[in-house]
Amino acid sequence: MKRKFLGNKIKNYRKSQGLSLQSVAENIGKTKSYMSMIENSKAVPSLSTLRDIATCLGITIADFFDEETNNSSKVFRETFQFDRDAKVIHSKKNEYNLYLLIRNPIFKMKTYLVELLPFGGYSQGLRHEGQEQGFVLEGQISLYLDNKEHVLNKGDYFYFYSDKKHKVTNKSEEKAKIYWVYLHE
Repeated sequence: MKRKFLGNKIKNYRKSQGLSLQSVAENIGKTKSYMSMIENSKAVPSLSTLRDIATCLGITIADFFDEETNNSSKVFRETFQFDRDAKVIHSKKNEYNLYLLIRNPIFKMKTYLVELLPFGGYSQGLRHEGQEQGFVLEGQISLYLDNKEHVLNKGDYFYFYSDKKHKVTNKSEEKAKIYWVYLHE
């Protein structure tokens, strides 16, 4: 396997999950510059580092080496139990919990459950490529797109292009939950 192929695979998996170089580097105990060198094929990670990266991304080392490129005709079935399979990928005390629900690295769509604690919020300050949609499962939220507020209640659906600055807040005393899907283009 060529080194460049591995670096690109790691970068694609990281980006498909909406993770920054910094967050992966911190999670595996490496520097951001070292992660950048790996992704740009200027460094080759040790097997233990590769395992740590795979674990952080919720995949296996074998996924980095899967060269199958045409998955358009496959049907994927995954059994999922929230308590067993959901993985907290970001959390901020008294603000939010962000769970990655489906971790199949082949999928371009990433599926999350965003749990907003009372008077909490989650902000994605970076504008990025892609599209996002969601469904409010519980509570009431305020979704801000380029600083314009949209108040959404349980049962409401939203969709937007990710190049807008976006954040979501919970202005109530009750927990709010959102089923959120991100498509990286």
